[in-house]
Amino acid sequence: MDLVRNDFKERIKALMAKNKQLDSQIESDDSAVKKAALKDEKEKNNDELRQIRSQRYQQEQMNEEVAFIKHCCQYLQKLGLIKSQHQFCEQFLHKSQHYLAMVICENRKPTANTIYNLLQNLNHVYDCFMSYDNKQAINRQLLQMIDRGNAIITKRILECYGVYNSGKKNVAEM
Repeated sequence: MDLVRNDFKERIKALMAKNKQLDSQIESDDSAVKKAALKDEKEKNNDELRQIRSQRYQQEQMNEEVAFIKHCCQYLQKLGLIKSQHQFCEQFLHKSQHYLAMVICENRKPTANTIYNLLQNLNHVYDCFMSYDNKQAINRQLLQMIDRGNAIITKRILECYGVYNSGKKNVAEM
């Protein structure tokens, strides 16, 4: 999650630096045609800046579990196993096709059963890729996602029993 934030931050910094450079070029140039071209380039940078800031805001608003599910969806799309978020919700989460969008919009936690269904399906995908020789990178990525999902389930269980509170283990109850 921090890696994604840093990527957003670095991209925003780069675009802002480019805009400052364009501003200085616009001020120093006398040619109206070149100024117009530089202003167009700056406007494109500003559009990209707005888009990146929106993505960063959306990412920050998502809780860890939703970000995990969204990451799994994107990875399975990259593998070509699914074509859309709707298909992912139905086939991998066993929910309605709008489930993930609803969870994101309402800033809700997905149910433990949803994460469990996803983990079971990721395990099935992992088993399918085990028989292929040249799929070590895919298997490694799937194992990392499965481990992260297991950690989320474990955290949920510990929260239910009051052992895990706000990111800190309650040692007195252990």
